[in-house]
Amino acid sequence: MKLTKILNSAVLLEGRIEDVKQYFEKSVGSWPVAEPGNPAGIGSETNLDGVLKHFVQNDPSGNNKYLMWMVKMYLNPEERGTSPNDISSLVQRFNNNVTRLTPALMMDLGFANPRIVTSPKNIDSYEDLAQLERVMDEIDSIKTKKERDNSAKAGVDKLFEDDRWLLVKPNTHEGSCYYGSSTKWCTASTEETQHFDNYTKTGILFYIIDKSKDVGDFFKIALHKKWSGEEEWYDRADNELKQETEEAIRSLLPAGLVNELEKGFELVGSKRNRLLTLDEFRERLTEFMKNHKNLQTISSASGEWVWDLEVDVWTWTSTTNDAIFVQATPFWEGQNSIPFDSFSDEDVYGEGFTYIGATENDSVPQEQYLKPNIEGRFGSEDWGVRIFLRMIYLPLLRSVLDEDYFTGAVGEEYSTWSPNSYVSTFKFKYPPREGTMTQKFVDYLTNNPRKTSNQFYEEVLGYPRPRAHNNMFFSSIKDSGIVKMERQGRQFVYSLGPNYLAWKEGKLLRI
Repeated sequence: MKLTKILNSAVLLEGRIEDVKQYFEKSVGSWPVAEPGNPAGIGSETNLDGVLKHFVQNDPSGNNKYLMWMVKMYLNPEERGTSPNDISSLVQRFNNNVTRLTPALMMDLGFANPRIVTSPKNIDSYEDLAQLERVMDEIDSIKTKKERDNSAKAGVDKLFEDDRWLLVKPNTHEGSCYYGSSTKWCTASTEETQHFDNYTKTGILFYIIDKSKDVGDFFKIALHKKWSGEEEWYDRADNELKQETEEAIRSLLPAGLVNELEKGFELVGSKRNRLLTLDEFRERLTEFMKNHKNLQTISSASGEWVWDLEVDVWTWTSTTNDAIFVQATPFWEGQNSIPFDSFSDEDVYGEGFTYIGATENDSVPQEQYLKPNIEGRFGSEDWGVRIFLRMIYLPLLRSVLDEDYFTGAVGEEYSTWSPNSYVSTFKFKYPPREGTMTQKFVDYLTNNPRKTSNQFYEEVLGYPRPRAHNNMFFSSIKDSGIVKMERQGRQFVYSLGPNYLAWKEGKLLRI
C-alpha cells in the first residue's frame, strides 16, 4: 500500500479544503492565526486552522460539499459570534433532511427568493443561518405522528401476529421505544439509548405482547436471549420473571409464536459461532481506536507517535518530527496482513507486510479475536479488539518504530520501559516535582548508592518504613531503569540504574 493509493480519493477533498484556506486568507489576511482587529472579527486568540479542521471533521456530506458555506457563514458579519459548533450542527440537520426539501415546500413557507424555491437542496441557496434554521424548524414540525409511528415500526421485525398475540424483534431504539411504551424497560427509555445498544450487542431482544391484556400486568414481556444461550424474561415493570411465572406465560403462547422464538434462538447460535470477516473486524478496530485516547499515542525507541485516521488509513506521526509518519492499517483491503509504509520529505521506508493469523505458531489464533462476542466473566464485544491491539498490533508497530531507520529519521533515540505490574500508573516524567518520592529517592541515591529502602525512609523521611509501604513505587522505579536493585546479603540495595541518564535527558518513555 503506497500513499498514491489514497490520493485519487482525496483529490476532491483536498481541493475544496485548499479553496477554503484561500478564502480565509483573502477575508482575514493572515493564516493560520487571526490578528487583532481582523475583518472576521473573531478575536486575537482564534486559531483559524482549528476552525477549518472543525468544519472539515463535522461536514456531514463526506466530501466537504458544505465546507465553503459553513466558512462563509462563520465569516459573515451578520453571523459574527455564532460558534463553529452551532453552524456545523445546523448543517447536520440540513443534511439529514435534504431529501424532504422540495420547491413546493419552499413556496408554502413563503420564500420569495427564486433561488431557494427552485434549488432548496443546494445549501448555497441559503443566504444566512436564519433562513436555513427556519426551514429546518419547519421540517421538524411537519413530521407527523403517523410518520413517526411508521418510522418506529420500520425498526422492528414482526415475527408473529394473530388476533391476540404479537411477537416483535426490535432492531432500532426508536422501534424499541414504540413497542415498549407503557413499560419501565430500560431498553425502551426515550432518554437513554445505551441500554438498548448494550442488550442488542450481547444477544437478541424479543417483545411478546398480549393485545387482549387478559394476563393482567404481564401483557408485555421482554425476552433477552444472550449469545451464551441464557434467557432473561422481564415483566412490564422490568422485574425478572421467576421460573414458574415464565413457564406459565410460555404455556399460553400459540404454537406459531413459539416456533418463531425457536427460529430466533437458532439465529443466536449461528451468530454466536460465526467469525467476523477481516473487514468487519477492522471496522471494530477503527471505532475502538477513535474512542480510546489512551491508545492513540505509542512510545518507542524513536520517541512518541500519535495515531490519526486519514481516509480509512491508520497513520502514526512522530511528535518530534511531524514530517515523518507511518501508515499501518490492519487488514488493509481485506488482506490478512499489516502493511507498514513510511513517508517523509526526504526518504521512504520500504513497504513491509507482516502477515498475521497465517501460521499455527501465532501467539493469539484468529478464531479467538474474530468472534463477534467473547463470553465469560470479563467478556464483551470489545474483548477481541483489545486482545488483537494489545498482543499483536501494538507490539508489531512498536518493533517497527524501534528500528534504526526511525531513530535516524527522527534524529533522536529514546529508552523505553514497561512495568511488571499492569496496575502501575507511574510514568516518571523529568524533572520530577519537588518533594515527591521520585525526587527524594533519586537525590538520595545520587549521593548514597547501594542503600536500602528502609535506610531511605529513616534518613530522609524520618521514620521507619512500614511493611510493604509504597511497594508499587519501588517496583516501578526499578522497572523503569532509573534505579537498579541488587542483593547484598539478606537485603536488597538500590543505586542509580542504566536509564538514569536517559531519564535526565527527557528520553525515557513508558510503553
